[in-house]
Amino acid sequence: MKRLTTAGKTKTCATVLLTLALLFALAGSSFAVTKDELMPYIFKSLGHKVPVKYLTDTDDEMTGSSALRLVFESMGWGFVITAYDQVTILPEWSHLDPVAEIAKKISPSLPSAILNGLERPLGEEDIKALTDWLELCRKKVSWKDSFSSEGTTLTMFKHGIGDPSGPANGNLETGVNEPLFAAMITVDMDAVKCQIATAVMVGANKAPLATIAVENYGVVGGINGGYFAGAKPIGVLRRQGYTDNAKFWPQRSAFGWNDKGETVFVDGRETADISSDRRFDQYTEMLQAGPHLLKNGEYTDNTENIKENVLNMRHPRTMVGTDGKKIMWAVIDGRDNMHSVGATIEETRKVCRWLGMSTALNLDGGGSSSLWWRGNTFTLPSNSNDAERPIPYGVLIFREDSGVRN
Repeated sequence: MKRLTTAGKTKTCATVLLTLALLFALAGSSFAVTKDELMPYIFKSLGHKVPVKYLTDTDDEMTGSSALRLVFESMGWGFVITAYDQVTILPEWSHLDPVAEIAKKISPSLPSAILNGLERPLGEEDIKALTDWLELCRKKVSWKDSFSSEGTTLTMFKHGIGDPSGPANGNLETGVNEPLFAAMITVDMDAVKCQIATAVMVGANKAPLATIAVENYGVVGGINGGYFAGAKPIGVLRRQGYTDNAKFWPQRSAFGWNDKGETVFVDGRETADISSDRRFDQYTEMLQAGPHLLKNGEYTDNTENIKENVLNMRHPRTMVGTDGKKIMWAVIDGRDNMHSVGATIEETRKVCRWLGMSTALNLDGGGSSSLWWRGNTFTLPSNSNDAERPIPYGVLIFREDSGVRN
């Protein structure tokens, strides 16, 4: 019998190891999971099926990343991926992968085997890890991320799981872990300029917020403002020191500011008329809305004669608030049982606290709610045509050397 030399033994061992590695690789690929195989497990863990319109169309075998995208979409988190995609258009964040970044910051944390295997084929052994995690998400799930640029910070929040068979505004009596999405722009009023801009400046009585924003130079962000009827603002509206509407809306609260970074929240019960009250002359920008949501960290008790259905039904909401240092402009999306059900005024107060506000004012909501930042809208329209509602004016956030187009 011929004996193997040491070199021969080494070569043989290497060949055996290589063969085993190839066999394991082939075995792994043969057990890769397809979308059709994965979805029943997801639906079972969620407790309901999800229409195909919410899901990415693919026949490919699942990687960890593509499977996770389908899981997020099934949870009603498709717009979170879309919004993150919009962030990655910007050069500062173009290297980021939305699904991977959401996966890193979601709570409860994903299993490490999934997080560390986003690029490899999804195996049958991964399904249990995903479905066990989904069971935890059914009890409570949330996500938050922030992006800072040019004196502003965009923060996005997502909570809960959508239900395609549920009512558009959720269930006020038993609602737990319902879907809610909010976007917020935090600004340092000493570093950036905020001004009210009307649609008239872009040649219209009303226009979508995105149109008003892009038609002005040097805009970093924007949000819708106070209430209006037709194309006319309701309540006091002052911009760049000029009063567009001086008619005071009794009881209704307001927010004012100027280029020096000075701000004021006006309780509608504490003044007879903002326009003639000399205490507020220094504020060159002023809008009246309401109700006042928070004051020095406490809930306010004034409903400001707002209709019952506006107070106690869930709607999209727009708010302005402060943490005592910076100003926060925020929107809660609503009227969507998969994406975000919206909030009552009482729930809006809680969200404002959750967002870090100590004082806050409710602005115009519903179909008017919209938030725009660095070229894209980071809220989802709630109107039946899925388009932004034209508004007579918005609040724009400018670079320091820019301002409203004259």
